[in-house]
Amino acid sequence: MESNNPVPQTGGHIRTHAGSSTASIEPIGLRERKKRETFRALQSAAWRLVAERGLENVTVDEIAAAANVSKRTFFNYFDSKEAAIVDPDPGRVECLAASLAARPADEPPLQALRSASMASLTCHARDLQRLTTLVCANPGLLGPQVQAFNPLRKVIVEWAAERTGTDPDTDIYPELLAGVTSLMLWLTVSRWRPETGDEAFIQLADEIFVLLANGLAAPQKG
Repeated sequence: MESNNPVPQTGGHIRTHAGSSTASIEPIGLRERKKRETFRALQSAAWRLVAERGLENVTVDEIAAAANVSKRTFFNYFDSKEAAIVDPDPGRVECLAASLAARPADEPPLQALRSASMASLTCHARDLQRLTTLVCANPGLLGPQVQAFNPLRKVIVEWAAERTGTDPDTDIYPELLAGVTSLMLWLTVSRWRPETGDEAFIQLADEIFVLLANGLAAPQKG
């Protein structure tokens, strides 16, 4: 099955090389590749149908039929039709993990997170813009979209804890960095407008990181 969702097809398991700040993505097996193809086919079908009809006028059965799979198969991948629209592709989660692992060891964590996040956003900008358009047209997707950040949050928390030598169960810093990224994504999704184009999407996300890095200093008027 083919998907219109242009995410990298060479995804796999993240491996961080010992003694190095670089990371690679190992090739995935045939079974995992087929699972990802089904994920993408279902998500592509959900995006297309909701764009055409609106969220309230699309059912799980219709999404499954459009992707040529059973309803049972649909629920092997998603909990709901909303999840089929907003859940992040596994390749996007791995891309962020690899980007974070590859940042220089002496780089401040917030700057490393900004660079990795912007690289991921740039790579997946078109998909995120399509998702943003759907969320803007269907406000019921905003809450699920925030919840769908959890796999990315987990990647950031684990990376930040290892990077800073902190315990995410007792130290707030790793969760705070994840929260910063969640806020950036939420503001970008809620404030970007399709007519402003690709560049404005990326600039809006980066502006949020810049403001945070500058201590949230109030903008100068006049």
